[in-house]
Amino acid sequence: MSKAIGYRDGLGNEADLTTPTSTQVYPLGYRTTIYDSATKMEKEFIYVKSHAGLTQYQPYVLNWTGTAGSEVKTAAPATTAAPGQMVCVPQVAFTSGYYGFVQIKGDCTCLLANETKAVGDYLQVLNTGTTLVVDGTSSSTVLLGNSCAVSKSATTDGTSGVAIILIGKWAVTAAS
Repeated sequence: MSKAIGYRDGLGNEADLTTPTSTQVYPLGYRTTIYDSATKMEKEFIYVKSHAGLTQYQPYVLNWTGTAGSEVKTAAPATTAAPGQMVCVPQVAFTSGYYGFVQIKGDCTCLLANETKAVGDYLQVLNTGTTLVVDGTSSSTVLLGNSCAVSKSATTDGTSGVAIILIGKWAVTAAS
């Protein structure tokens, strides 16, 4: 595969992962993977334009558009059938219309619903959801079409952010 002149194979600076900007720095849809030595996992990020102000750790979905300068944007979760939507989680807050990286795979922090969660519970996002919820019932360890993440903590709280593992696959967004 040939590459265009000036194409980047890596990040210009690791700080780019946590510094949204008002001007586009990378191609929209650009994916980068880093290895986290603390968790021994890969984390995958995608470069997007924010559809609105993004809350740190709140789950959103990706939306591909034909609009120049906005080809890959975030969006609020909306009910979808298979194949679903790709869930993403910003690890920092974004100003509306800013460009930056959101996480789509690997160990990360995310807002979870105030409900019982066990380690290993699969998680999903619901229509207009601002947190992830248990996909089914707690202690259910069956990967479903709605599942987008796995809980790393046994907790009933999650409003300040909890450690999860984003699966990095398209997931169906249920109505409720």
